[in-house]
Amino acid sequence: MFFVLLACVTGAIAGSWTPVSLWIFFIAACLPAAIVFILYKPDKFIFIACLAAFGLIMFRMAGICAPDYSDHHVVRFCNGKPHRISGIINSFPKKYQNKTRYTVNCTRINADTGVGELILTVYHDFSKQAVHPLLFGEHIIVTSKIRAIRNFSNPGGYDYKFRMRLKGITGSVYANSRTIVQTGRVDTSSFACVMRFLQRIRDRFSNNVANAAKSKDERQPDFFLNQARAVLTALVTGQKEMIHEKTRDNFSKAGLSHILAVSGLHMSLVGFGFFSIFICILNRQPSYVITGRAKKTAGLLTLLPLTAYAFFVGFSPSTQRALIMAAVFLTSFLMEKEKDPLNTLYFAASLILLIDPGALFSISFQLSFACVFFIITGFIFLGRTLSLPENKWIKRIGLTILTTVFAGIGAAPVTAFYFNMFPMAQVGTNFVMIPIIGFLCLPLGLAGLVSMDFWPGLAHLLLTLDIHILSYCLQVIHWIAGFDWTWARVVTPRPIEIVIYYALILCFGFAIMEKNKRAIYLTFLLIVAGIISTGQGMLKRFYPGKLVVHTLDVGQGNAAVIIAPDGKTLLIDAGGFGGRSSFDTGRYIVGPFLWKNWILELDAVILTHPDSDHMNGLCFIFENFRVRQWIKNHDISSSVVFKNLMYTAEKKGIKSNIIGSAPCRFSWDQVNISILGGKPQHLADNRNNNSLVTRLDFLSFSILFPGDIEEKRERELVHTNNFSLKSNILMAPHHGSCSSSSELFLDKVSPSGVIISCGYMNRHNFPCRTVLQRYRRNRMSVFRTDLMGAVTLQSDGVGYSVEAHRKN
Repeated sequence: MFFVLLACVTGAIAGSWTPVSLWIFFIAACLPAAIVFILYKPDKFIFIACLAAFGLIMFRMAGICAPDYSDHHVVRFCNGKPHRISGIINSFPKKYQNKTRYTVNCTRINADTGVGELILTVYHDFSKQAVHPLLFGEHIIVTSKIRAIRNFSNPGGYDYKFRMRLKGITGSVYANSRTIVQTGRVDTSSFACVMRFLQRIRDRFSNNVANAAKSKDERQPDFFLNQARAVLTALVTGQKEMIHEKTRDNFSKAGLSHILAVSGLHMSLVGFGFFSIFICILNRQPSYVITGRAKKTAGLLTLLPLTAYAFFVGFSPSTQRALIMAAVFLTSFLMEKEKDPLNTLYFAASLILLIDPGALFSISFQLSFACVFFIITGFIFLGRTLSLPENKWIKRIGLTILTTVFAGIGAAPVTAFYFNMFPMAQVGTNFVMIPIIGFLCLPLGLAGLVSMDFWPGLAHLLLTLDIHILSYCLQVIHWIAGFDWTWARVVTPRPIEIVIYYALILCFGFAIMEKNKRAIYLTFLLIVAGIISTGQGMLKRFYPGKLVVHTLDVGQGNAAVIIAPDGKTLLIDAGGFGGRSSFDTGRYIVGPFLWKNWILELDAVILTHPDSDHMNGLCFIFENFRVRQWIKNHDISSSVVFKNLMYTAEKKGIKSNIIGSAPCRFSWDQVNISILGGKPQHLADNRNNNSLVTRLDFLSFSILFPGDIEEKRERELVHTNNFSLKSNILMAPHHGSCSSSSELFLDKVSPSGVIISCGYMNRHNFPCRTVLQRYRRNRMSVFRTDLMGAVTLQSDGVGYSVEAHRKN
């Protein structure tokens, strides 16, 4: 099964890389496979199965990555105009603070037939209307614009568009709950009826959890009690949307994130519970007792509630893996045959990829299979090299600790790659919390789920007890995560380093277990390769030898990362969204970009002015990076974000440097940085005009960052004697607004290129058409983050080159 799984994995990767000329690629792959077959003569059935799996998954994956959309597909209607959309809800609701998300299978657009799936986000106004979730299979009508799925296009950034395409989703729709028209029609198929039944159970359980252990004073709710309800709901139903980011971070720092994922532990408890119930019932039947069919029948019947529970919790890849492995185990039990756990794991992974090739790129799939693989191989290694103690309690404690260690070894590169986190207290926290949360809180929650319709009083008691236990657990986890030594942020490993890591662990284990000389030599070579790869990355990070300026795509905002030739780093603003948006540009864009460039500390951070589109991403940066110096102007803000930013800076001991109207200058090797502030707040006419203006000089090259200044401040700058404006590159003032980039200012700066940081189809209509025409009249090259993605500039101090991330 290993070779079949390998064929499935390579087929999925090949399909995602080669959307065109697939037959040529397939033939090119078949030729070396045929040569291997002729030379080594493997089993014919395995060879044919591998070839078939590779071809099938490759072509299916290519069809997903490069689909041929019809004229009626939703992507043809992403034109900025409102459309009347008819569709069928085909997912469970994802409930957030003030909105609910669904997946909708489109049936009609305006008067024509519609094809494709959309994400429907419904915003709620609880003060005006009670919220009733839409049901699975329900027909609805909504009038709204269809927005194409887009990425923030940055080097190494999260490919949201690709992830949505793997799920078949190509557009999104936003609506108010009052504008949704429920037609009254529902899908009457058996599958839809079962899913609606499961959805109602989920909703009833969520309501029961919400009503259990309510705070005495609802005006000042207990944070840990509220989060305990959210965690309990996630443990039992898989709904993690209401868990606060702070709680998620605490679980990650303590190495307990896997507890929130519905996986093997959940399926084992559910399977054991139903198996016991069926055994009790069947043992009352003499015919089953005499023939000895009770256990086999109970095992067969257990598959039904297990499958139902897998759909109940959302059918994630980790749940699919646990269900398939449980099914294989029960089947081998019925056939009275032993099953190899590694082959069972390979079979589960291959089956999932055959059904859904895109699952390979899911974080849940990668984490789940990496952890289980290393747990199984770890115990195989122990069984062949060491003997466990005879004392059963010492043995149990040892097995629990070793399970955590092996899972941590398997998950380390994946968590580093996606979450940039290394929980150093993972073994201790898992040893304490898994028995409490996994073997006490989870069974109590499942018991509350089963009994809520039969014994509501008992269910309320169980859930209340469960919530209080979880509340104390969350306080302990929060306390542990508060110590800096219990966790560490790490840079993003490159794929080659992840491959070397896994190969090194496996070769090292095999060398010890089999005492194989070739494995020892290979282990040594892998260590050398790892050292070379890491050294190359560190050399590029700390000694780039040139000035590199990354203007990131953060939507309607500003964020620029500057790396000096000697490796020193400067961040100017960090983007951000205001209003009801909960998207954190620091967490999801700026921070990951820094980690992917192996940056863990910033020598300086400049906040041009405290507006949300420049400031809101900085809170996450201050929390998770070492910042040596924070440079800002006189302005303050009454916003919660600014207060949090000031509090975090004080807590982390970040030195604050306030720039006034006199220029501030400092140097890094051959890079000179000049910063000019505006007037004190009580004298400034607006916050934009008070922005810090920063100029970077590297030998004969220069670039100017003027923040959001407008024409009045531009006129003042033109007549400033002690601050030079002339630069090769200009960051467009105020995102290219009509109130900035005056002719006088552009003449004084005289840039050859302009970089405009703005959001795609933003509500301000930036950049202004008049300003764009002004740039072109002055023969300035224009680079826009909304159309080109991140813009990377490199200079050797004499000339410079500019590269846009979005090539087309």
